[in-house]
Amino acid sequence: MNQTDVRVTEYTQGTFIIDMIDPVENASVWRSVTQSKLKEETIRDQTALDAAAMRVLAGFPPGVAQTTP
Repeated sequence: MNQTDVRVTEYTQGTFIIDMIDPVENASVWRSVTQSKLKEETIRDQTALDAAAMRVLAGFPPGVAQTTP
């Protein structure tokens, strides 16, 4: 009989959503959604969370060339 190794990994699936709303029209004008596997230590690491927010917001506003500081 063949034996198979099985590995089980638990993680939290995180979804980070940012909506930009036009207050005059009360309508969404831009949305960014990203998903990632989150480890316990990442959830509590503000620097990592800030870096993720910067990556998500790099595409805003749409159509504007991004510059690197």
